[in-house]
Amino acid sequence: MEEAVKILIVEDEYITAKTLSSFLESTGYTVIGIAMDVDEALSYLKEEDIDCVILDINLNDEKDGVWVANHIKENYHIPFIFLTAYTDKDTISKAIRTSPYGFLAKPFQKIELFSAIEIALHKQNELMLLKNSLPVDENVRSVFLKNIDRFDKVYIKDICFIESQKNYLLIHTKSIVYKHRVTIKEFTEVLPKSLFIKTHRAFFVNVEKIESFDKSNNVLKILSKNIPVSKTYRNEITSLIKF
Repeated sequence: MEEAVKILIVEDEYITAKTLSSFLESTGYTVIGIAMDVDEALSYLKEEDIDCVILDINLNDEKDGVWVANHIKENYHIPFIFLTAYTDKDTISKAIRTSPYGFLAKPFQKIELFSAIEIALHKQNELMLLKNSLPVDENVRSVFLKNIDRFDKVYIKDICFIESQKNYLLIHTKSIVYKHRVTIKEFTEVLPKSLFIKTHRAFFVNVEKIESFDKSNNVLKILSKNIPVSKTYRNEITSLIKF
């Protein structure tokens, strides 16, 4: 199942917050809430499933956006984008030390907002792939994939099969085919080995999505599409699939 990316806005200027919310929702993102102060932001972070935070540096509070950013970094590992009207050297230096995923200066244009989100989610994907290419117990549960002019949150278990097309992948789900610029080796290294299997040099499939296996022609069927099975992987697939 694909989900709209859920975004939290932390902004104490009401008009700016509503403008942000309107821009985001018009493109298909879900605004999980607008936090006007630090306590409200912490409550949203604790209670909601959030994919990205747009965060004003200068909040009218004892703690500022930089404090919130450090809290996010230490406890949630959610990408955050700073938003501020103050772009002096000291403010930028203070913000940079938190390793933000992006920076937006007020006033901003709609295209600047969406570019910042795209860069942030792309960076989050890269960090997840890097982290999970190491020997760890947990695999990536979801990835952010571009769908025209926005990103969707796609759960790994809902990917039906992956097809390599030179320098990018076609990632097939039940309802959408995503085009993602990454090599098949980079992407499949983080997939659960118990769920995905290689059938061909250009294909990985979700074993739970296989509809049939034609052994005589070495072809799997998923989403009513034929997936080739090379001789190299035929025996392994035969041992896993019982039809």
